[in-house]
Amino acid sequence: MKKIRDFFKVYESPETAAVFEQNEYDSNRLSLWVIFVCAGILVTAWILNMVGIFTVAKYRMTILAILGLLEFGVPVVLYFVFKGKKRWLKYVMIIMLLFACTQLFIILNHNVILIMILPVLLSSRYFSKGFTVMIATLSVLSLAFASILTVFYGIIDLNFYPKLPDGTDIMIENGLRSSVVALGIDPSKAAVSMVVNGLLPRLLVFTVIAFIAVYIAKHGHDMVLEQAEISRASAGVKAELNTATQIQNSMVPNIFPAFPERKEFDVYAAMYTAKEVGGDFYDFFLIDEKHLAMVMADVSGKGVPAALFMMASKILIGDRTIMGGTPAEILTFVNDRICSSNQADMFVTVWLGILDIETGKVIASNAGHEYPAIRRNGGKFELMKDKHGFVVGGMAGLKYKDYEFTLREGDSLFLYTDGVPEANNADKELFGVERMLDALNLNAEAKPEEILKNVNSEVNRFVGDAVQFDDLTMLCLKFHGDSD
Repeated sequence: MKKIRDFFKVYESPETAAVFEQNEYDSNRLSLWVIFVCAGILVTAWILNMVGIFTVAKYRMTILAILGLLEFGVPVVLYFVFKGKKRWLKYVMIIMLLFACTQLFIILNHNVILIMILPVLLSSRYFSKGFTVMIATLSVLSLAFASILTVFYGIIDLNFYPKLPDGTDIMIENGLRSSVVALGIDPSKAAVSMVVNGLLPRLLVFTVIAFIAVYIAKHGHDMVLEQAEISRASAGVKAELNTATQIQNSMVPNIFPAFPERKEFDVYAAMYTAKEVGGDFYDFFLIDEKHLAMVMADVSGKGVPAALFMMASKILIGDRTIMGGTPAEILTFVNDRICSSNQADMFVTVWLGILDIETGKVIASNAGHEYPAIRRNGGKFELMKDKHGFVVGGMAGLKYKDYEFTLREGDSLFLYTDGVPEANNADKELFGVERMLDALNLNAEAKPEEILKNVNSEVNRFVGDAVQFDDLTMLCLKFHGDSD
């Protein structure tokens, strides 16, 4: 008994129980519509028989039609009473459909042979191999029973009798014995020939269809379980990525205002990753009371590898900057360290600047990064086309160069990664540097936070529904000078 129960069992897990339950309800709804269609066919056949198009005995047609409609009515009533939300409904719906189809087959005999396939096909939709095997077995028995029963009703299809002359096409229904004998045919042999030559080939084809239905049921069941397993694995990966995102976000300054006690400058930064984790990063920190370091960088690649490389690069740059030296010296050191163990052949573009808070003088070095944008007090943002060095991690032994500029009271500096100008819309059109400058100058005198929001808003409006392919990172510093 346990083996039988196990054969019919749908192997649910806590994750798939709701899926299988909903599948049963959806299958019940499909079965209901098929029952309506079959009931419509039965009523149509009954009407056609009443007007003389079908030459089935009217009393037999009427009795079986009424009985079939009653059988169709049982699952329909139960479906609406329980709103299709009972899993046992499938047994009532499919088995009653099978009985009604059998009766329709008996009425119209060989004209509706395919209708017996319906219960088997519907059963496979429930994803229960045992249920489909049961319905297939009942369908085969019903088909055999109905075919044999038609002989007792007086129907013998002599097309399956091998000794008739070529071209003979005859169906004997009324006055069976006298008609068959008049043709010189033994009625018992004709009945056997009909069963052997007509029924058996159909049973063989029906058996093949039943095997296919069983396979579909099992495959659908296994597919749900596989999808559940994939979902569990995806959930685990997503949880890990969420943790990685939190770790990455904690690696960059994200509390603003960053230096509320310092009135000489105001700084704000934002990072929007294309995936859960990305390769862009920014940083700013006080080296001492007089000097502020600013970093904007973009690692090659995306996702977890880029994030790991980003963290290593950020730590190297930050630690080496605290030790002292110019930006060029710092990048030269970091480049050599990365190249010494860069088995992944990744690289990072870096803009590194050190601001003298008292004088506004900035010493900077650019390792293959985007041009910064600068705004002089009362003016507009413009690109500052500085000297570029090679990317960090690209080649060992490189020497980077410093350059200088001075920020005066009211001046602003904007740093960004290529995700801003290279953001593209659905037509693959780039946002571009010009649009970026226009966005910066919407309210060029605003605070850094508002300036970044303006740029981000313009990028989002331009991109629309297109997928974000690159990380987007920005930093803006406004220099106020000596507050005294």
